[in-house]
Amino acid sequence: MLNLLWYVSVLPLLLACVLFASPAYSGPAGDDLLQSENISLPGQYGAIIYRINEQSPGQLFIVGISHRDAESLSNHYDTAQAQLEIFRIGEWLHKNLDLELLLPEGYFTGEKRVSVRDSHAVTGEVDTDLLYARLADDSCFVNAEMLLMAQYGMHAAQVEDRNIYESVCNCLGELTRKNCTMMQMEAKLDELQYLQEIRTARMLQEIPSAIEAELRAGTIRNPYAMLTIGLNHLHDIIRYLQKNTIMITPPERGDKRMERYTAELAQLRKGYGITVIIPRTLADDQQLLQATRLDEIVPKGNSILATNAPAQQLQ
Repeated sequence: MLNLLWYVSVLPLLLACVLFASPAYSGPAGDDLLQSENISLPGQYGAIIYRINEQSPGQLFIVGISHRDAESLSNHYDTAQAQLEIFRIGEWLHKNLDLELLLPEGYFTGEKRVSVRDSHAVTGEVDTDLLYARLADDSCFVNAEMLLMAQYGMHAAQVEDRNIYESVCNCLGELTRKNCTMMQMEAKLDELQYLQEIRTARMLQEIPSAIEAELRAGTIRNPYAMLTIGLNHLHDIIRYLQKNTIMITPPERGDKRMERYTAELAQLRKGYGITVIIPRTLADDQQLLQATRLDEIVPKGNSILATNAPAQQLQ
């Protein structure tokens, strides 16, 4: 298990990531491109940190996101800019690859309904200043995914497991109580890590069936999707993909209901190319990368990691 100091340092980030399934204006970092045979994402939008199976017929783009403050609902200093970049990434994927499906962390649907593609959606590029102002407005909650759906008629589908999600929320709620002893906090933090890893694993395993269901329903026309998920999940996601196996060990002090979890990702890896992207503002924040254990794998400058050859095997 990770040490207590690391947990305490990222607890606010974890709380925001669970409670809000999404996220001061600065100029672009440059117009250089991140090259690949299949995509050429503008470098000012983000950094590609991991990629496999680029030639697969299906493509999953995993975008690390920044959230509003969990208690005040206000934007952090970089939230609006990061959300603007997430919007631009989704917009670019929609226009260049005809990606139509969003898989937002924390998104839940009721009964499935077949949605009709909005033929009246405005397809022109949204003005950057207006977009930033909308995302920076603390008086109402809006995020990149909501704006992509409104602007381009994109569709959203659920990949969250509600029971696991609620267990994580309950665990976080207990951690925020001020009457916890140090020993209780350590045990609860171990439990939180376990639950978050299970939550991440379940989302990854659900993605292929979610995409296939939308294809059958006719809500999308190709097997492409963009998963938006808190930056703190990316370390585990890349580790699972590298090993093609999910192995999660319950904490030593956990209760008997927390069991060892093992599963394969063969279905996801076999059928889909996977590209992991960090918005430019977050990729340039070294302190944030260290807090989320991504500092050793985020490429320097605008380089990308070679296909199937990450810079470092994650443990």
